[in-house]
Amino acid sequence: MQQRAQSWVQRLYDLCCDAYERMGKELSVEFDKAVWAFCLEPFVMKEVETNSYGYRASTLLELLLCAVGSPPEKRNLLKVGQKDCCRSVRLHIYETWYDKLHHLPPRIDAVIAALGRHREIEIRAARIVRGLAPYPVSQSPGSMSSVLPLTTKQSIEASADHSKSSPRAATESGIPASVDLHQAADTPLSERSQEPKIEVEAGWEEIEITFLSDERVQIRGGKSIETRNYAEFGFQDGRTQNPNRAWETLRRFAELRGIIRDPKDALLPWPKVEKRAQEIRKVFREHFRISSDPIPFVEGTGYRTLFKITCGPSYRA
Repeated sequence: MQQRAQSWVQRLYDLCCDAYERMGKELSVEFDKAVWAFCLEPFVMKEVETNSYGYRASTLLELLLCAVGSPPEKRNLLKVGQKDCCRSVRLHIYETWYDKLHHLPPRIDAVIAALGRHREIEIRAARIVRGLAPYPVSQSPGSMSSVLPLTTKQSIEASADHSKSSPRAATESGIPASVDLHQAADTPLSERSQEPKIEVEAGWEEIEITFLSDERVQIRGGKSIETRNYAEFGFQDGRTQNPNRAWETLRRFAELRGIIRDPKDALLPWPKVEKRAQEIRKVFREHFRISSDPIPFVEGTGYRTLFKITCGPSYRA
């Protein structure tokens, strides 16, 4: 499924490149970012109605659903496992191509560092058990990361070199860019299904929330970037499994660029706006581990988010 999705997106990107080159222009970082914002991101994330029953999916997601045997006319028979599989593949593709077209540095450096630290911890533990000092006299803390086998380094770096090839090359590395092996190396197996939460050293001003669709957001905090749907973020209604009312209000904040002045802005009676703001505060404090108020009420202005919140091109399209 990932290979199919990868080939579809690659073909779309190649078409954009061919058209641009026929105009006599050279590919550039700015071109890649423009292709991502106005072509690939909408293809991957923009959700539209795909059948007469009002089912919504992006073009890529619709192709994936058809690939698992759920064409639009049989969408009522879609199984939860099939839907989850397709959404997982879509997220993988989104993260892979976002990193590629924004020319972000490879994550492989973090992988090598994590494996080195893990090996260093093992050696220190073995020395302590034998009654020796944690570090040999000739070594300082941190220098033992060099014990990572050369063959391991070479195989990892080879994957990194492959993934750093020209943007038009398909991502076929054995270590996908969307997989955070730094986390996998240091996290117990029983906890790997729980995705890490962004932690910000300063305050809410460093947080940026961008709605990619009705159900998914991109979260930036300092140098960290993650994408989450409403359930992963903590805004799922436990009874219906759909987005809860607080998510709808958060989306309204995004549409109004962070300020709800009155009930007309919120499309809700004011007491309900206050309740939704409280629910959003609770989720945000738990997710980002910042104790201060992320949505204070400002006299004469209304509710105003201290974090930046907007709607991305794929949401508006």
